[in-house]
Amino acid sequence: MSYRRANAWPRFVSETFLPMFRHWLGAELDASPRIFFDADVIETGDSWPHKLAEGIAGSKLLMCLWSREYFSSEWCLAELGHMLARREAVGNGRGAPPPLVVAAVIHDGDDLPTQLRDIQRYDIQQYANPWLAAGSPTAEELSNRVRVLAAHVANALRQTPEHDAGWSGLATEQFIELHRRRTLQRTVPSLGGDPA
Repeated sequence: MSYRRANAWPRFVSETFLPMFRHWLGAELDASPRIFFDADVIETGDSWPHKLAEGIAGSKLLMCLWSREYFSSEWCLAELGHMLARREAVGNGRGAPPPLVVAAVIHDGDDLPTQLRDIQRYDIQQYANPWLAAGSPTAEELSNRVRVLAAHVANALRQTPEHDAGWSGLATEQFIELHRRRTLQRTVPSLGGDPA
């Protein structure tokens, strides 16, 4: 699950969207889905760039929740870039690439980067509200929309290629390098670096 941890979106994702998505995807697959959700698996003390890399490398597809903030996050773009590179490598120029990226728009779907226009996206922005009241008509309609989205995700999962162990190394290198660059920009003087 790829989303921008900005403003109240984490609340919407963890308390509203993810429980609905997990339920409906499980119904579609007739099995309990394994969803990498950072707040569920990255514990205090973990090297979160490594855990994030493991999560993305072990995922069959990337479920993105696109918002304006999503595209200003280096981490979200790294997750998306990794999966798009994998899609390109797996497709290898033979027809349409496999659907390794499934996107739902939760806010501002008008100004998407042009290179992503080939990805069919699913619009739920009318129902994406971090303060959505449980049991409300809007929450019920969101659940209906997520149910349809889960069917699309289940179909995409049936088309994904088998796992390649090389994906792990690529993801780890990419995420550790991004973390290293970001850390160098904010070096802590007491740890031997110059202040940023």
